[in-house]
Amino acid sequence: MRYESFPYVPEERQETTRERAARQRQERRAELTYTAKDQKRWAENRERVLAERKLAEEWKPVEGNFPLLVYQTQNKMDDFDAPDMTFGDETKEEIEQYGLMTPFEDDSINLPFTDIAVFGEDQFTLPVSEHFERMRSLANDVALGIGFSTKGETKDIFFEMVDKFERNEGGYYSNPSLTSALKEHETTANFHQALKKCLEESLKNGKLPSDIVSVSSQYMKSSKGKPLPQFLVGDILDPHKNLFDGTVLNVHGIWSMRVYVEQLEYKGSQIRGLFKYEVQDHFGLDKKDINNNPMNGDKPFELISGFRSWYLLQHYKEYAYKPFITKMDFSL
Repeated sequence: MRYESFPYVPEERQETTRERAARQRQERRAELTYTAKDQKRWAENRERVLAERKLAEEWKPVEGNFPLLVYQTQNKMDDFDAPDMTFGDETKEEIEQYGLMTPFEDDSINLPFTDIAVFGEDQFTLPVSEHFERMRSLANDVALGIGFSTKGETKDIFFEMVDKFERNEGGYYSNPSLTSALKEHETTANFHQALKKCLEESLKNGKLPSDIVSVSSQYMKSSKGKPLPQFLVGDILDPHKNLFDGTVLNVHGIWSMRVYVEQLEYKGSQIRGLFKYEVQDHFGLDKKDINNNPMNGDKPFELISGFRSWYLLQHYKEYAYKPFITKMDFSL
């Protein structure tokens, strides 16, 4: 019997360390060898990403019908029926009751059996010329060397406004210097930045909500908002410059305001545009201005003769001078 051996299977040759390193280098080179198809695909992806980034970085128009009202006060514009716009509506007896110390009250004492006053005066019998002189002294009382309108570019505006009041023509008044002073005021800048922030937070998919006026009104009353633009008084130890440049005397706080956006763009969470401010105040006094109680922290303006004369000229039925609306319109 003949025996056959099993088939011979050669042993697998082991790869040396050097050979393994050479093989891995070759494989790595193959991996790094990009085809034209790869290059084209990557170029297309790169162009697409760059285009998307560029589009995201561009300012895009906000949708809507412009100019668009984005803010307004509760007090209405052109309000000739406001309390401080009434005139010739009170009697002597009514006015004499105002103020903690009733400074309007007739304190004149005449010589017996004569009309010659030897003490005090009856302010209701003074000629209008005397009342207007006292009213103008609010700006700059030469005799006392004090006044609320003695410095700066706006110091002469009060005299111009009193002249209009004395002409008894009512209507509207504006002055470029007064408008510029409010436009550039710190409180206006603070309000404007808060309003822009409100619009940025309200913008969705390139559109503002249809009730944006209601939204902005509530926003400005919240902790995020800011007060309306106003000229400042300061305090006794550190009075603001507005107290002496006529702006507080002319305007102080404002009565009503509207803000329109004439054009608006957005980029990401930012907005920019042209904002048109329409601001109004009343050159007139109401009872709250002269019927104060210092015990409650009120400022007793009725103790100053110039303010009493102003009130009498406007409200006492025998004088009845017409107040007017001060307009300050500007763009930001």
